[in-house]
Amino acid sequence: MRFLPRCLFPVLLVVAIAVAQSDQAPGPPSSSARNTAQDLTAEQKSKVERLAKLQKHFGKDMNSPGVELSLKETNRSRSGDRTLVTYSLYAVGLSPDTAYTLIQVQLDGTMAKVMEGVTLNSKGEAICAGREGTCKGDGPNDPIDLVVYAGKGEPKRFGLVSDDEHVKGFVAVVPFPNAKSDKGCRLESILGSPNGELTFIQGDGFEPNAELTVDGESYSEKHHDKGAAQADGSYFSALLPYVTGKKSGKTTIEVKSKSCDPKLTFEWGTYHLE
Repeated sequence: MRFLPRCLFPVLLVVAIAVAQSDQAPGPPSSSARNTAQDLTAEQKSKVERLAKLQKHFGKDMNSPGVELSLKETNRSRSGDRTLVTYSLYAVGLSPDTAYTLIQVQLDGTMAKVMEGVTLNSKGEAICAGREGTCKGDGPNDPIDLVVYAGKGEPKRFGLVSDDEHVKGFVAVVPFPNAKSDKGCRLESILGSPNGELTFIQGDGFEPNAELTVDGESYSEKHHDKGAAQADGSYFSALLPYVTGKKSGKTTIEVKSKSCDPKLTFEWGTYHLE
């Protein structure tokens, strides 16, 4: 059954994000981000921190023990001004005898109910079984096709949650990634807000706990910062890339270690469907 998440209904959902006390803040922001952050209210700063934590830990860190979700791309097609990308949803560690609610997590962190009564077949694929208490598709045990469209670097986040909210799993995908690699290290920009007012920079493949130098440039403004990779070789930071007097632009970010030097450019202030 093809399903295009379009008209979504907000629902209240408590999601516990497991964050160790030693978990660091989301990486040092660039100098331009710090300057912009000074103009934010306490409420706005709190929202940026919340969205950064959500992005950094989305998926396995939020799942119930033993639960893992995955998305498998099955089709891409052009429709008007956008590309439609179709995914099948799979789960490990969820009971096939339980009905779940399929939810989508928006860029602003709100949860939206997509479909109730979702179950799993023997392969762990999300389906509409068509029996009492489950969703109905085009026929019995109809696989659910999630059809999405997005801009460059825009994440699509989904979850399956039991009715009592005690069992849950989450997964995200970026249909049109903005990423660069160098010598085994990868850097990617992720939209944190529709027009990139907030942009996340994620990296992996760095040496564990490696010292990093972070250089950024927007228009003629250049900034230099220090950072560090995590124990697993990952890197994360949240940027507010706006430049005074400019409504849109491009920012180039370079994260350098002793062994690699990935560098990428992302746009902010505008939004375009791919």
